[in-house]
Amino acid sequence: MTTATTSTTRPCRYQRWDGELNQGHWTWLTIVVTGVRRIAKNAKTRTLIMTSGLFVLGSCGIFYALSLLETIVGTPQAKGLYDFVRGFLGVDISSVSRLEEFRGILWRCVFLVMIKIQMFWVLFVVARVGPGLIANDLKARALPIYFAKPVAPLTYLLGKWMVVASFIAMVMLLPNLLSLLVGTLMTGGLGSWSQSLGLAWDLLVSGLGVCVLGGMIMIALSSMTSDSRYVTGAWLAVCVLLVFAQAIVNEALPGKSVQGFLGCISLRDNVLVLTDWLFGMRQAWEASSLPVEAFSEALVKPVKPLYSAVVLGGWTLAAVLFSYRQVVRFSRSAANV
Repeated sequence: MTTATTSTTRPCRYQRWDGELNQGHWTWLTIVVTGVRRIAKNAKTRTLIMTSGLFVLGSCGIFYALSLLETIVGTPQAKGLYDFVRGFLGVDISSVSRLEEFRGILWRCVFLVMIKIQMFWVLFVVARVGPGLIANDLKARALPIYFAKPVAPLTYLLGKWMVVASFIAMVMLLPNLLSLLVGTLMTGGLGSWSQSLGLAWDLLVSGLGVCVLGGMIMIALSSMTSDSRYVTGAWLAVCVLLVFAQAIVNEALPGKSVQGFLGCISLRDNVLVLTDWLFGMRQAWEASSLPVEAFSEALVKPVKPLYSAVVLGGWTLAAVLFSYRQVVRFSRSAANV
């Protein structure tokens, strides 16, 4: 902690206080609450967060349509719903007579499509809330205050990361879990509670994974400079340019060549590959009675999940180490003020 002293002859300056202070185990929570409240004051940010409620409405509407299709399967009235499922989910289920047996895999397919769309929401939300988290502290020279007792570098880093993770959860994790809950109440859910809880667990793991990855990359970028505009540009470059690079590689190389690390350039594609593996989509469709051409469009590209996991783990570990190194350096510099 620091205190300011003034006099008639000397300007105001900070001095380190050497008194005894509390351990401050919950200091990170104060950083999180303060950061979230400050960012939430922006009307555009609140609007962007609130639009994530459309995912809940849309998914519940799809769950209701699938439930209705189960009752009219095989009738002329079902043709429109068959076309909708084929266009939105990429699955042709017109030949299925007992559609209730496919409810579990169809629901997972719905969530996979939702996550594909939500990745764009995560891109824009993080670009709005994340760049200034550390960059603004550097610009305002607030680090001597932050790193006074009892705030430690790890506490500071944890609090800043959780601010970003909270907003990612608002547009991805929470809408998905709420969609599952409301959809279950509307249609009766999956075949058993164990299946519903299993899907909820998979959604939780997938959402937390994106929170860790996106949050740590943004924190690492924000610790590089005091100009948040550069941080925003770097974030968009990491997310968008890698997608274009992956598309170019996919076009230039044969299919088997991009099933390893060459197919793991895009962070977004790697998240989808691991989510598809977590949901067990490929195994479930291949074990079904449908021909391959009926569900081939619903599958992500055939990249081995291990390669995607290694790449995303490497990105996350590098971001954690770089961020921690930067924050420790900042704390040491602040101690000399």
